[in-house]
Amino acid sequence: MSDFIENETLFTEFEHYAVKNVIPFFSKETRKKFETYFYELNKWNKKFNLISFKNVRDLVYRHFCDSLYSAKAISDILTVYQLSIYSKRKRKREGAGRKQKSAESAFKVADLGTGSGMPGIPVKIALPCIKLTLIESITKKCRFLNNINNKLGFNTEILNKRAEEIGQNTSYRQQYDFILSRAVSKLSPNLEISIPLLKIGGYFIVHKTKKSAESSKDGLQSAENALKHLGAKLERTIYYNLPEYESDYCILIFKKHKDTPANFPRKSGIPEKNPL
Repeated sequence: MSDFIENETLFTEFEHYAVKNVIPFFSKETRKKFETYFYELNKWNKKFNLISFKNVRDLVYRHFCDSLYSAKAISDILTVYQLSIYSKRKRKREGAGRKQKSAESAFKVADLGTGSGMPGIPVKIALPCIKLTLIESITKKCRFLNNINNKLGFNTEILNKRAEEIGQNTSYRQQYDFILSRAVSKLSPNLEISIPLLKIGGYFIVHKTKKSAESSKDGLQSAENALKHLGAKLERTIYYNLPEYESDYCILIFKKHKDTPANFPRKSGIPEKNPL
């Protein structure tokens, strides 16, 4: 009983933080889905070691809250173009027509190397109208993703493949409006496997610590050549802090402005071993 009360209090704190800092809309259904994800992830993690976290607060704040900043980035980008990812629910309450719903449902989002589903699943919970694809090469993690996909009632596509293979597949290449990535060490290889999947005008949203983003070895400086080759550029950086953590975090937002040459991404393992 004490664990239940503690977790209820934690989720109330999480909800307040999310509404104040990240997303404006947090319904009872949103909370219920986050709770389901939380309990399923805890259960599966005991057997399969899907994700590292110190305690339940670490899971909620370091992982759930952090992931929601991708939802904020998507919403901010659409706001620039006078579109609202949240307006579908608002317009539905007001009896609006179907045209807006159809337009919003067309946004295609892929999460590369999603692991246990972050940031993709929290983004889908916050923005249910998106069409989500989760890409993960490790089979046991894909089993969990299929399980949580069913538990949450999502129609998410789950690909048990390496991103380099998908990037050369015409069914996926240049098909997405947004690509998400989190917990990435080196930026240049990640750009190479991500940018080919984007439509021209699409966005790559990647989570980094401020320190790693500014690193000459693994950060923006090292990625300049890759951006030139791949046809993308840095559009914006969002800086933020997470409750109970001293590190400064950021989201780097890259925009694809021209076709990526057909020889990218290179074969599996090469982008990491020999970055652009």
